[in-house]
Amino acid sequence: MPQTKVSVFEYAIRSEEEGAAFYSNAARSLPAGPEKDFLAGLAVEESRHAEVFRQLREKVAKKGVAELFGSVEVSDYLDAVVRGGLFESARGAVPGGAAPKTVEDVYAIAIRAERSSILLYGELAGQATDKTARKIFEDLVREEKNHLVRIVALRADHDTLFAIERFGCVC
Repeated sequence: MPQTKVSVFEYAIRSEEEGAAFYSNAARSLPAGPEKDFLAGLAVEESRHAEVFRQLREKVAKKGVAELFGSVEVSDYLDAVVRGGLFESARGAVPGGAAPKTVEDVYAIAIRAERSSILLYGELAGQATDKTARKIFEDLVREEKNHLVRIVALRADHDTLFAIERFGCVC
């Protein structure tokens, strides 16, 4: 089942590219300012993540799956995350799965997608036997967590109900 592991990289590349496009489109819809810059910066970071996964995919293609992961079997959990999609399944955060119409919608989708990325990359880190690959996955998890924290704070600034639910007050 080595092809399945390689398909995880294809999926991750596609997801990061979708994330970059999502954040770029969201940034274009906003007037000049810190939020526009923040979303544009996220687009750049997601593009960089896609490149990291391309490099890992090449390593797997050259050395084989066993060099990177202890087992060629994909856990049911990892398979479920891969099949669920990141940004696509995150669109469920907007009623009816519609395209985001407001900055609040953008943040709602982004929060779900970043959480899913953290779960996926954490699982890949846990399955990696190659120390370099494990460190790369762990670094990606840290970056995605940073994205999540920043997005939650921005959403709270725009969405009073979210702020109350999340923090117990409008801070």
